[in-house]
Amino acid sequence: MKEFIRGFTRIASYFVLGVALIAVYKTFDNINIILSFIGRIIRILSPFVIGLGLAFLLYAPTKRLEALLSRKAPERLKKHQRLISVLAVYLILLLLIGLLLTYALPALVKGVLEFVGSLPKYYNELIAFLNTLTEEGGLLEGYDAAYAVEKIYGTYIEPRFTTDAVIGYFKGIMSFTTSILNIFMAFIISIYMLLNRESLVHTGKTVLSLFLKKHQLEVLGKYTRRSCEIIYSYFYSQALDAIIVGVIMTIGLVVFGAPSAPLLGFIIGLLNMIPYFGAIIGNCIAIGITLLSGNIYGAIFVAIYVIAMQQVDANLIQPRIVGRTLGVRPIYVLFAITLGGGLFGFWGIFLAVPVIAIIQMLFRDYLERRQREVRAIPPSGER
Repeated sequence: MKEFIRGFTRIASYFVLGVALIAVYKTFDNINIILSFIGRIIRILSPFVIGLGLAFLLYAPTKRLEALLSRKAPERLKKHQRLISVLAVYLILLLLIGLLLTYALPALVKGVLEFVGSLPKYYNELIAFLNTLTEEGGLLEGYDAAYAVEKIYGTYIEPRFTTDAVIGYFKGIMSFTTSILNIFMAFIISIYMLLNRESLVHTGKTVLSLFLKKHQLEVLGKYTRRSCEIIYSYFYSQALDAIIVGVIMTIGLVVFGAPSAPLLGFIIGLLNMIPYFGAIIGNCIAIGITLLSGNIYGAIFVAIYVIAMQQVDANLIQPRIVGRTLGVRPIYVLFAITLGGGLFGFWGIFLAVPVIAIIQMLFRDYLERRQREVRAIPPSGER
């Protein structure tokens, strides 16, 4: 009887393993259908996803304002300190959005359209300048630089930067980001999450306690808090640094006569949030557009200025804003950006640094725990 039970158990195990392998194979065989279904679910739940992200980003300032009210506010207001702090943070956010839509966005659109409209002029001026260099006795004599530039311009630049194409880009962005109902629902959901965060956290812990032990829940909570600290530290410091760099670059570009200086300053500041590659790409764009406008001396001064200011930012401004670095080696950052960009595009690049910092934190803690365990085991001769 025992032999029969062992044989039956072995056969059942093989059967379960076979079913699991088939399920895995079918999963990968229909991965596009599965990903499409997941994407559809995410689109349906987009107000909750956006609301969760908004609540996460605004949690830190809301918590600080609430702590300030608990210390400074009169007793009558302390009873409603959370509601007041949440409403105040959201009013500031709405005010910033209103200023952005009223002043910054129209100026940005105008700058882009003016630059696109001036591209043919810049192109003709650059071709004329290159022709002078390739004439007899010129610096580039014998090299048809104008043909190379013409080919690059006609193939890659002109089709993508027509006025109609740029307007289409803005329409696509607006259609993606301005679904009024979804945004309104996301705001309401995020406010609810911030006002009732203890209740939501308690519900989450209750659900997780069905699958995890108490010690495991405590460890998960500790690492969740540490991960959030890394994300907050990175994004808020990078955003502030991007604003400062954008303002500094705009001032310098205006002084040296770069075309569409506010637009270029905005692009440099935005790209500066991407480590290493962002600063290089932003600087090359500013120098290239200034050179394309025919202002060769201005391009030289712009190159000197942006490179100098990037060094000032890297060595003085950014360390003071961040306060303490994430402690991730540059080679790991480059690896994370490359892998994240290849797998997930823009969001992979944008989130690469905090993700690799969190992975490094987990890996270091695991190694330290293993080393303590090894040191705690006495040698075999001492047992």
